[in-house]
Amino acid sequence: MKYNSSKSILTIGMLIAVTSLVLYGGSKQASAAEFTIEMPVGSQNMACNPAYSATGDWTKMLSDKCFKPSTLTVPAGSTVTFVNKDTASHAITFASNPLDASTWKLGDKKFDSGLVLPNGKWSVVLEEPGEHPYVCYVHPWMIGRVVVEAAPPQETRLITLATDNNSVKVEIGFSAGTATDNMLTIDPPQEVTFNINFKDPASGKLIEHVNYDFAVVDAKGNTIVKKTEQHTHDGKAEQKVNFTSTGAYTIDINVLGTGINKPFDTKHSGKSALSISVVPEFPIGIVIVFASIAGIAVAMSRFKMNYP
Repeated sequence: MKYNSSKSILTIGMLIAVTSLVLYGGSKQASAAEFTIEMPVGSQNMACNPAYSATGDWTKMLSDKCFKPSTLTVPAGSTVTFVNKDTASHAITFASNPLDASTWKLGDKKFDSGLVLPNGKWSVVLEEPGEHPYVCYVHPWMIGRVVVEAAPPQETRLITLATDNNSVKVEIGFSAGTATDNMLTIDPPQEVTFNINFKDPASGKLIEHVNYDFAVVDAKGNTIVKKTEQHTHDGKAEQKVNFTSTGAYTIDINVLGTGINKPFDTKHSGKSALSISVVPEFPIGIVIVFASIAGIAVAMSRFKMNYP
């Protein structure tokens, strides 16, 4: 039987590529804000919590043998799933004080699990930062808490420019993309909303009755979008651009002046431009596949060199 080494190497390489993609997909899934708390076997028995007392400081009555983990820290907006590994049913309710039944959120569709049977599960989404205690109201010695951390502040989607004569500060907000050094990078195809504020550089106040031209030009000088003599009453404007093709673009904003009727007052006027690069995202999974294919090619070439 003839051993086809080249075919074997190719097969192994493809397996590596597929495995890489699976791992990549799995890593993305694992990074999602989803967490699990187990109700272990035996948690139905008060022995799971030797420190339990119907009165006192509930924070000193947390036991991983009742809820595992008994304290869980998650980012805001996370989904927390309770899984019943015990042989008895449990029922979870959130409460400001697990020892005070008057604070239990019984009947609350979001914060009361109802009866969770053995091998069953129940999920809750926690969005409000802070400490969220809970208790099993069938077995009140089962006490736990979830600490929700505030989400980090969102990235400011704002680029600040100035007209060529520095008489107008032009602030450009954008609904999609990433800004670096006043260069906006966008993943196509995508419609982007640009929110434009025209401000006085000295006072920082919005300039009223601004008249302007708005245009999008590609790298070859072709005008993709052209809107002339636009007017904003309060100094705030909105323009939408649909980027369907990759390439380099420039948004040209020409402030013609202020006023309702011509001739416009040119105290606030001038031109400003925003550079835009429209490129597709290059997922790491594709990089992994390319690396695997490259490895296949190298292996096959070496095999051919050593074994004619």
